[in-house]
Amino acid sequence: MTMISMSKKWLAQLSAVAALAAGAGADGGGCAAFSQSDAPDMEGAWALSYGDDLAVEIKIGGAVYEATIGVEGGVIEIEHDGQPFTFDLDCAKEEVICPSEAWPAMVRMTQPNAKHLHQVHVTLPGQECMGELVTADPATCGEGTENPKCDDICDGEVLVGERDVLGIIDEPGESFDILLGAGVASNGVNCALLGVSSAHAEIESQQRPEWRATALSNGEVVVAYSGGCLWAGDVDMNGEPEALVLGATLTFRTSFEATRS
Repeated sequence: MTMISMSKKWLAQLSAVAALAAGAGADGGGCAAFSQSDAPDMEGAWALSYGDDLAVEIKIGGAVYEATIGVEGGVIEIEHDGQPFTFDLDCAKEEVICPSEAWPAMVRMTQPNAKHLHQVHVTLPGQECMGELVTADPATCGEGTENPKCDDICDGEVLVGERDVLGIIDEPGESFDILLGAGVASNGVNCALLGVSSAHAEIESQQRPEWRATALSNGEVVVAYSGGCLWAGDVDMNGEPEALVLGATLTFRTSFEATRS
């Protein structure tokens, strides 16, 4: 990919992050992705620190359950339709990407497009389909489902690796949004991030001798999973954990701040 010719993947990310910024109420966020105005310099390494807990929201059908656990995860117990469920949300598990992993303790940012300085590239942990990406069944995707955009579905294992993702600085240069979703729908066995997974923060900067971002404040990371990733305890005592998959999602939220290294 060159600065002049962008791939369809990047155009899709631009549109998605611009929509995210606009939806979050960022001033001019929807247009800033293609803005040619000046923006604060964010290139370099950034060190992040997180809040002391994770806010967890579990949605099963029309029911919503909320809990708070430590940043490394924990166990949540709920009762749904008269049935008790225990969810083991351990961040140490390979298939569970908690906010501090999706947006880790140290990240490097670049602004390679000199014409569009509001576009920021960040290397983050991501998910890769080790099988084939197949077209989703129209009967199981679309608005109101866990795969609203009918993204391709992975027919094999989903593994965690690294990927380059795109963030957007809003037009005034005061806030930063990035979409963390992997763009691969869950196959019902492995876990895939949903498109609503995101990070948002306010930018602190200095104007002289150059416009340079110095810190990120009031940040929040949101990591959401499809229902296949709701890790319940051994409900039927068959020695295997259960997953509630019908109309279910799981969302982690945590606060963060960042300083330039």
